[in-house]
This record gives sequence, structure tokens and C-alpha cells, in this order.
Amino acid sequence: MTIPTEILSPQFKQLETSFINWLQTLNYSEETIKTRKRNVKEFLLYLERCQINTIETITDDKAKRFKRYLKRRENKLYGSGLMNASINVGISSVNKFFEYLQQTGNPTPENLEYVEESYKPRNILTLPEINQLYETTFQTHHFANAETKAKQEAVSQRDRAMLSIYYGCGLRKSEGTSLKTSDVLTERKLIHVRKGKGSKERYVPVTVNNLKHITEYLQNGRTLLLAGNESDPVLSGAEASFFINQYGTACSDQALSARLDRLVKNSNNSVLQAKKPSLHTLRHSIATHLLQQGMEIEMIQQFLGHASLESTQIYTHIINEL
Repeated sequence: MTIPTEILSPQFKQLETSFINWLQTLNYSEETIKTRKRNVKEFLLYLERCQINTIETITDDKAKRFKRYLKRRENKLYGSGLMNASINVGISSVNKFFEYLQQTGNPTPENLEYVEESYKPRNILTLPEINQLYETTFQTHHFANAETKAKQEAVSQRDRAMLSIYYGCGLRKSEGTSLKTSDVLTERKLIHVRKGKGSKERYVPVTVNNLKHITEYLQNGRTLLLAGNESDPVLSGAEASFFINQYGTACSDQALSARLDRLVKNSNNSVLQAKKPSLHTLRHSIATHLLQQGMEIEMIQQFLGHASLESTQIYTHIINEL
């Protein structure tokens, strides 16, 4: 039997269109809207196959059976069954559709429950641990001469900028090391990520406090570090690079990772030290904290630059483990 691919119910057609318009007014990304539309269309087609053609006739039981249907259906790309993460993306879309129905005064079934996912445990820092890393950058040291003291202060400013980029803005390791000074849009309070995963670019918002650390480093610490470059900064590529090392050349990800290790060690926090956080840990941590604070998972998807909701969905499970 051929499964229908187009919705027949006039009401369902109208609701599908108005739901997409609603998502657009909420500024969801094109990719997210495409995913939501595909999932909700599949849900409405499933209802029609169950002889349900109006919202008023949807029962909670029929809605819940859609989850069972997803568990049984084949992955259209690979032929095998759907992964639980993919099932949860479909459930998330249907629940968002239910939210739309509720807000527009339509009868609304109960939300579908998510299925359990197997996932690799992620190393997540707590907010107090993040704050302690920032505080560690302000530790004072006694130096014999002013030049050494100034350079150390410049490195400390870079450390705060590093935390602000990798935690505050949630950038991937390579995205941070590829960052140029021109990518910091101070007046707009944005970071322009030009070289994201899959060559996709995005704009990431920066909080006032993180922008203060980034600007302080750009105006002071970075200028001092750049002055230590004995070669031509333009020819070496250092002039445009956001992160500069103590020799005035572009900073490698190994060097930034080493600085994070140093901050962790200097924190004297045994729990934090046992976690052995990496630069990517900072990215996982901000995503988890934003979700805990109530940010929509679609917004976190855009913030992190994930191509699909499946990659972001993992954080909904992490917060249940904390």
C-alpha cells in the first residue's frame, strides 16, 4: 500500500501553514523550521491514516501512538530503524505544534513523552566552577621587573577573553583559534563565526560582562603581546588573529588548552581538577547552563551552530543527570 505524501484535510493544511508562519515570527532558523515542518506533516499524515481529519477529533491515545509509529518506522536514508535521538526530534516538533495549538485556542492533546537515549557522558562544569576559573585569572604574582609583570597581566587578560569566547560564546576549539579581530563586532555585541563546522557561518551574541573581558584584551593585552613579534605581524598573519601568544604570533589551540589547564591547576579546586576540563567542556557547559535557565532548545541550536536539533537534544538529558 502506498503511503500518502500530501495532507488532504483542509484544516490540517491551514494549521500546518499557520504553524510555520508562527515559527517564522519567533525567528527560528530556516533549518529548524524545515525540520519542524517535516515532522509535523508526518504527524498529520499519520492522523489522516487513522481516519482523523480535524484537531477536535485527536485523542491523547492516538497522539501517543505516533511515538510508537516512529519507533517502528524505517530511517528513510539508511533503511534501519530511527535512532532515539531522531525520534525525540520528531516528538519535540509535535510538542511545539501542540504549544502552538494551545496558544491559538485550539483543542490540544497531552505532550508526548521523550524516549530514553544512550549517550556518552559529557563533562560539565558548574556555574561556581566557571566563576572560579574567571577568578583565578585575577591571581597576582610578584615579578622582578615591570615588563614581565605587564606581560603576565596581558596573558591574564587573554585568559579571560579565552573563557569569554569558549564558555561565554560557546565556540568550538577551531572556531576560536580561527577568530580574527574583525570578527568581534563590539558595537553590535556579536561574534561573527566565519569558519564554523561544515563551513557554515553564524553570529553569536556576547553578554556585557564577556564583552568587557574581550574588549579589555583587544585594547590592552593583545596589543602588548603583538608588540613582542620580532617578524612582520602582517606577513606572519598575527596582525589579524584574535588570540596572540607571548611571542606575538597567532596562538595555537594547544597553547590555549595549556592555559586552561594552568587555570584549573591554580584554582586549587580538587573537584574541578578531577574533571580535567577541555576547551570543548566550556562549550558543553554553557549549552547545559542555558537550557537549565529555560532557553528554548532551538535557540541553543542556533547559538552552538548545530546543523540539526539531534546534536542539541543531548543537553536535555544531561541536565537530568546533574
